[in-house]
Amino acid sequence: MLRQLDHVVFVFRELQSAIDDYRRRGFTVTPGGEHADRITHNALIPFADGTYLELVGFRDPSRSTTHRWWTVAAGGGGIADFALLSDDIAADTAALADLVKTPAKESGRITPDGVELKWRTAVLKAPLPFIIEDLTPREFRVPSGAAADHANGAIGIALVIIGTTDIADTEWRYASLRERGAPQVEIRKAERDGLLDVRFRSD
Repeated sequence: MLRQLDHVVFVFRELQSAIDDYRRRGFTVTPGGEHADRITHNALIPFADGTYLELVGFRDPSRSTTHRWWTVAAGGGGIADFALLSDDIAADTAALADLVKTPAKESGRITPDGVELKWRTAVLKAPLPFIIEDLTPREFRVPSGAAADHANGAIGIALVIIGTTDIADTEWRYASLRERGAPQVEIRKAERDGLLDVRFRSD
C-alpha cells in the first residue's frame, strides 16, 4: 500500500547554489550524497511530519540530456516531481499496472559519510508521481532531529498541486492512487502535465 507523501523533487543544474538559496530562505539543508547513476547528487530538507524536499543537481550536463528531469534543470531549474512511499512496490505496481510508465527497479545513493542506501522506484505516467520503497531503513535515507528544525518555521508539506491538460482523466487516474492510500492533492488545468507547486505547513 501507499503509506504517505514521501518527498518533492526540485532539480537544478548546479546543486551548491540551490543549497545556498534554500538556506537563505530559512531551511536547514543536509547534504545527501551521490546517486548510483553518478549523474546526479542531492541535498535534503526534511520536515517534522516525515516528508522532505529533495534538491537534485546534475554533476555532468554532457551525460544528463536523457535524464527525465534534465529539461527542468536545463530550463533554469525548479519543481520537477514527487514521490509516494510504498511498503510493497510489487503489489502497488501490479494494482496500478495501467498507470505504470517504468516498472520498479533498484537504485540508491552513497551518503557523504559512505553509507550505501538502496531503494526501488517505479515511475507512473505523467502527471502522476513516482513510487519508492526502501530496501535499507528509511531513517537512513531521511534525516531527522536537528535536520528537521527550520528557522522559517516549516514543519511539513501541506499540499502538492498537479497541473494537467485533462483534469477529468487525471482525477480518475489519481483516484486509483487514493484507493491505495495516496494523500489528497490539488489538480489544476495547465498547459502541460506535471507538478506545479508545493505548499508548506508551518508551526
